[in-house]
Amino acid sequence: MAIYLKGVSKTFGDGDKRLKALDNVNLHIPEGSIFGIIGQSGAGKSTLVRCVNLLEKPGSGTVTVGNVELTALSEKKLREARKKIGMIFQSFNLLSNRTVFRNIAFPLELSGWSSQDIQSRVEELLDLVGLVEKRDQYPAQLSGGQKQRVGIARALANRPDVLLSDEATSALDPMTTKSILSLLRDINEKLGLTIVLITHEMNVVKEICHRVAVIEAGKIVEEGTVLEIFTNPRQRATKELLHDVIGVELPENFAGLHFHTFPDRGGDPVLQLQFFGGSAGEPIISEIVRRFDVDVNILVARIDHIRNVPYGTMVVQLSGNEHERNTALAFLRALDLKVEVVGYVDAALRSAV
Repeated sequence: MAIYLKGVSKTFGDGDKRLKALDNVNLHIPEGSIFGIIGQSGAGKSTLVRCVNLLEKPGSGTVTVGNVELTALSEKKLREARKKIGMIFQSFNLLSNRTVFRNIAFPLELSGWSSQDIQSRVEELLDLVGLVEKRDQYPAQLSGGQKQRVGIARALANRPDVLLSDEATSALDPMTTKSILSLLRDINEKLGLTIVLITHEMNVVKEICHRVAVIEAGKIVEEGTVLEIFTNPRQRATKELLHDVIGVELPENFAGLHFHTFPDRGGDPVLQLQFFGGSAGEPIISEIVRRFDVDVNILVARIDHIRNVPYGTMVVQLSGNEHERNTALAFLRALDLKVEVVGYVDAALRSAV
């Protein structure tokens, strides 16, 4: 199911203590997609996802899931509609006095399923999330990743069309996080669910999301495909979130040595090159050294993948006479990569490094 938020605002508190958690949010989440909503703590992302299933009711605006406008439903009809919207949480929210099997069965019991149907459905879900051998254990006997798998199975019990994930991996170690994200990706592909993923980690977004929206101070400040956002971030909030994922910094021994950002002072240009897709595997540096009378000093570099699409960032110092440097720079700008002159290095640096 597709999800549409139109003009959604939400305020908490009164008088001087009023806090506008969401401010006129408009968002379209395509059917069958894994959609990331990312922001720093306090940005409003958790409030936003809770407005999707109306656990938090917007002060204004409409929320539509599929063809149903949830904000127009009575309480009774809303409870029925919520059965098609599963939700998983950072803290797991499992019932400690119930086994894995009974935790997964709980929403089916509330929905009035027969014992035979519950048995069949829970066994199917245990197999899906890889917990068949844990069916009779209690939450206290499980690891964090296993608890989250129980939470995912329970959220899927009523065969929802939408799955909401509120920081579901932030309490897990990196290896367990990867396994949970892999499970969510498999669920999306096998069941065609629309998954809304709330997180503050860009590494989570780049792993499985198709599209992402950046929220800051209750407003959506940027939205697009993951590749678009990673390769061409426009807003300060987005760049800050991306820094640890694709940002590169000059080593300390370079940072203070005659590096400046004033073109009129001259010097060797320092370039930041961003490679995407096929260009990430091309021998571009060796190509410009062969073609032009320049030297290339690689200061720092990194390469990674966004949903199996390779991308890399490299900072280089381009040395040589001005004409050759400019010709090499023009050559780079004509290629399928992003080139930015981030500063210049005085000649004194050449002998120091």
